Amino acid sequence: MIINPAVKRIARPTAWKLALLGGFVTQLLLIVFVTVIGLQQLGVTTDNLNKVVDVHMRNQELTKTMVTAARERTLTMLILTQVDDPFDQDALMMQFYNQGGRFATARLALLEQPLNTRERELIAEQGRLTSLAVPIQNEIIDLIAAGRSAEAGEMVIKQAIPIQNQVMVALSQLDAETHRVSTAASNQARAEHGVARWWIYLLSGAALLLGLLVATVVFYFSARISREREQLATHDTLTGLPNRMLFKDRLEQSLIRAKRHQTLVGVMFIDLDRFKRVNDTLGHAIGDLLICEVARRLRQTVRADDIVARLGGDEFVVVINDVVALTPILQGVEKMLGVVIEPYTLDGREIFSSCSIGVSVYPNDGATSVDLLKHADTAMYHAKNNGRNRFQLYDTAMNAMAEERLQLETDLHHAQERGELVFHYQPQLNLESGRIHAVEALIRWQHPDKGLLAPAAFLSMLEETGGIVSVGRQLLLAACQQTARWQAAGFTDLNVAVNLSGREFWHDTLIANVSDALAQSGLPAHALQLELTEGIFMEDVDAAVDRIRALKALGIAVSVDDFGTGYSSLAHLKRFPLDVLKIDRYFVKDLPNAPANEALIRSILALCKGLGLGTVAEGIETRAQLESLRKLGCQIVQGYFISRPVPADQIIALLGRDWLQAFDLAA
Repeated sequence: MIINPAVKRIARPTAWKLALLGGFVTQLLLIVFVTVIGLQQLGVTTDNLNKVVDVHMRNQELTKTMVTAARERTLTMLILTQVDDPFDQDALMMQFYNQGGRFATARLALLEQPLNTRERELIAEQGRLTSLAVPIQNEIIDLIAAGRSAEAGEMVIKQAIPIQNQVMVALSQLDAETHRVSTAASNQARAEHGVARWWIYLLSGAALLLGLLVATVVFYFSARISREREQLATHDTLTGLPNRMLFKDRLEQSLIRAKRHQTLVGVMFIDLDRFKRVNDTLGHAIGDLLICEVARRLRQTVRADDIVARLGGDEFVVVINDVVALTPILQGVEKMLGVVIEPYTLDGREIFSSCSIGVSVYPNDGATSVDLLKHADTAMYHAKNNGRNRFQLYDTAMNAMAEERLQLETDLHHAQERGELVFHYQPQLNLESGRIHAVEALIRWQHPDKGLLAPAAFLSMLEETGGIVSVGRQLLLAACQQTARWQAAGFTDLNVAVNLSGREFWHDTLIANVSDALAQSGLPAHALQLELTEGIFMEDVDAAVDRIRALKALGIAVSVDDFGTGYSSLAHLKRFPLDVLKIDRYFVKDLPNAPANEALIRSILALCKGLGLGTVAEGIETRAQLESLRKLGCQIVQGYFISRPVPADQIIALLGRDWLQAFDLAA
């Protein structure tokens, strides 16, 4: 009979393990009572640690709820004074009272928690200040209800906000105190836990020296090797999540169970947006930290019996099991989008990220794990192509679209060498002088079969392949050369604005490319403006500030596009050495019939004036919008009402036109 060598390797260790166990059982009995005592102490310290963490984390959560509710209540009250529509007022009033309810509920809950003297003093101080603020707020609400919004607004500015600021100061101090207490308590509990654990290790070590050293080493290493082999075979080494092999096995089990119970299974293919840029700019260590944090957030978002796996790189898959309708799957997807986009603090850096999610559902979109994963992957690419930070349900038509995209990628590979990628230019009108102040260079693809294609059809493909860097370098030079020719033709004050993608902004050759374009074209540096979106520089705030300063050192201007629709905060805006803010079309489209939008635009204009920044309002499509912006004091505007983006040879006719006379806007 032939014995399998693997069986022999297993049998031999088992025999001597039993022999060692029998030989040392006496020694084990001698130290059992010591070990039991140590374990009991360890259990007590563990319970203390859990209690401390639960109590103090709860205090922090309640305090932050109070801070958020107080801030939102003040903002709602301010907006109420600027809204005339009764329905809008009712909705805002409901928000106002709901926020007050949240605040009161959190405060009562906090008072029931164990608190120190300083915390109770701060809560008492907050209560005293709130008692002063509430009558003022009630009076403001009464004025609004009586239709006296102007008086209410003045009262908000002069009375409500100052007293509320004092409340916020007290809440901030309370937040800081709860954080301090939580940290101190956690540290103390962990220290106690560490001491108990140290004693356990010491006692165990003494016991091992009495006779269990050899046996323990053998058992330990054999068990560890077995676990490591299993872990390496079935789990991702970086995140600890199931890998592709284990994921497919679990998905197959989920499908069998779903078929038996007649339920649905949702498969979500998740890909981080612009993850390669994080690796390229901050290094793979930060990239690994980001992957681990995303994995942790995804795992916390789903139920215990759902599946979260990492397929590799920045790709994750989540499976939601045993649901009877599509709604829980969609709710889960929206939660994932929400948790992934929250800011990350990694190695002292604040980083923003988002993801694109493709969704397929069993049995609607496939009956096998291979089909479901393939279809979810296809849907994910559609989500990414449609703007990122969103999800897309699978549709059978996507297969044909995927084939079309593949052909388009092939055509794009040759487009640059064939000269098919060109700039069209959209004028920016100065409403004071009536002349074109600048032109924005917008990329277009003159496809030989499909005609003129807008950036949405191909720009994401250029970014994914990295071709955007070389294309951007070539087109930047072309825009500078063209603007220099216009200036030589007599339009010496004309500027040009060129958009930068994220890859271009973070690429090592950016500064050299811009400097070379200016040198080769002869265009004065002050005539070039580079436009960035908020998401680009929010990926790494500190590094972005340094890079913008390097660009400014060349003498060019830097603007932020689509201001107000992304991550911007006043604190961040103050740090960036910008020249121009572009007011997004979202705020312009409902003018002049949206008082709230007018108030927001007026606030942005005042903010820019205070910071010494220029402004450009984009998306002007009607005369009414143009006149509203002019009344609000917006000097530079652009949009289809003035001119669509046109080829360079059509710009001269627009540059020589008196637009105030053309629009009958002369004073």
